[in-house]
Amino acid sequence: MYGGPIQFGGLASGLDTQAIIQALVQAESTPIAQLNSQKGQAQQKISLLGTFEGHIKALQTLAKDLSSLGGFQSTKITASSEGVVAASAKGTPLPGSYSLKVNSLAAADRWVFDGVTSPTDDLGGGSVDFTYDGQAYSVTVDSADSSLNDIAAAINEQAGSAVTATVVNSGTSSSPNWQLIVASKQTGADYAITGLDASSISGLGATTQLSTAANATFELDGLAIERSSNTFSDVVAGLEINLQSVSPDAVQINVGVDTEGIVEKLKGFVEAYNKVVDFANGQSKYSEDGGPSGALFGDPVLRTVTQQLSGALFGSAMTDNTSSFGQLGLLGIELNTDGTLKLNETKLNAKMSEDIDAFTDFFADLDGFSNGGAAKGTTAYYTDTTADSGLFQFLSTTIDRLLDSQTVGDGATYKGLLAGRKEALDTQIKSIDKRVEQLEARLEAFEADLVKRFTALETLMSGLNSQSAYLSQQLSSTSG
Repeated sequence: MYGGPIQFGGLASGLDTQAIIQALVQAESTPIAQLNSQKGQAQQKISLLGTFEGHIKALQTLAKDLSSLGGFQSTKITASSEGVVAASAKGTPLPGSYSLKVNSLAAADRWVFDGVTSPTDDLGGGSVDFTYDGQAYSVTVDSADSSLNDIAAAINEQAGSAVTATVVNSGTSSSPNWQLIVASKQTGADYAITGLDASSISGLGATTQLSTAANATFELDGLAIERSSNTFSDVVAGLEINLQSVSPDAVQINVGVDTEGIVEKLKGFVEAYNKVVDFANGQSKYSEDGGPSGALFGDPVLRTVTQQLSGALFGSAMTDNTSSFGQLGLLGIELNTDGTLKLNETKLNAKMSEDIDAFTDFFADLDGFSNGGAAKGTTAYYTDTTADSGLFQFLSTTIDRLLDSQTVGDGATYKGLLAGRKEALDTQIKSIDKRVEQLEARLEAFEADLVKRFTALETLMSGLNSQSAYLSQQLSSTSG
């Protein structure tokens, strides 16, 4: 390898041959150092492009999340009284107000057997029989494993999908009264436990019904309704209602748009967008003292991405000059001179108060995206054929066009913008590696040739020095 230690010195010539060879080899290796520097720069660019792509994909993910009505709008639900009714969104309920009066809660069937003094004493073998939801159950126990605890465990094991068996002490510590309770797992009149008193375990005793299976009854805007459960989501579309207690007075449930939630989502969008632009700006600065600020200075990928994203937000495709809700800037998201966005919350809230539907329609794609089955990579693949196309859906497809491979008219496929740029840099690195390998081989040969030449020089000088010494000796002998 070039630059290795040389195993001889300039004893004959008086020259520092090792230093001379190293200097010559070092000078000859300058192109290799330059190529390795270029390789390092290319590798740094690939790494930075990966970071840039991560910011872009994070923005796209957020844009996709916000492109639908459910993703963009947050729902705010309030009740006029606590502890009676609770409600939450399951989907996107329509704004409105509902009057709900709870007449009775749904109940589960619950039965209790006569008490015994110990939950661990055997009560005799036999079975506990009952019918639930049209299915007959017969839970058997052996006489050696027939305590209340054993019977409860057997019921839970053999009929646990239908009922729950528990053992409780309804007495005191000094005077216990252990009882077996069997309760249906579901509420509602259709889920009664019948025939439970038909037990052949002699020590188990008789049964008493603690609560009767019953439906919840309530009035919604004057309509009498029943449900088998206290929690249901099939009465008001997109709304889950939980009945908590009976009340003589109706509770008002108000469903509206959570404008504060929308503001927070738009803040997240602005932050994600600005990360993309800030990265590009950070790579594109130049000063006389420091020179370019980043390894990607002047890279056209940065300019293309920022121009495309800005065009998606503020270009003619998403601008309607006839509407006060037809431009992003009119709705409270404005463009700074450096290409970043800023949120004007005052303007934002004013436009939402003016017409929340028009505000939402600008951002969200209310009828969904459809390209009519166009092939991926073609222009039609990124075109929404439906009547409505919101800003965030348009931004998302714009990013797809930047990142996806593209098919042109002649059928050829080209990689996406960033993938193609990284592939070109990777090809450059491979070319550099090959060129460095060639130069290193040439340098090794150059070094070996220098060693050979200087070795020959030292051999020659050594011979001449020997002859000179011999002649000097002979002349000295003659003169003496």
